[in-house]
Amino acid sequence: MKKIITFISCVALFSSCTISHTITCTNNPVGSKTGIAKTKIIGNQDISYATACKNGNISKVGTTEIKMTNYLLFFQTKITVTGE
Repeated sequence: MKKIITFISCVALFSSCTISHTITCTNNPVGSKTGIAKTKIIGNQDISYATACKNGNISKVGTTEIKMTNYLLFFQTKITVTGE
């Protein structure tokens, strides 16, 4: 019985759910530059498109991808921007 409870606890702690959505928001080409902004457990929580563009030195946005991952105890959001 102890092994079953330990196994179920491990499965619950290491399980996650991920939702990802890619958006073509302009007629600009996809480009070769990539900028990423993501949340951290502690610290900076700025996940704006402006931050992602600044991190990748992008002035013309081609596509964006929003990826949200739900771990049992916390969420993580990541925004990826591509462009020129």
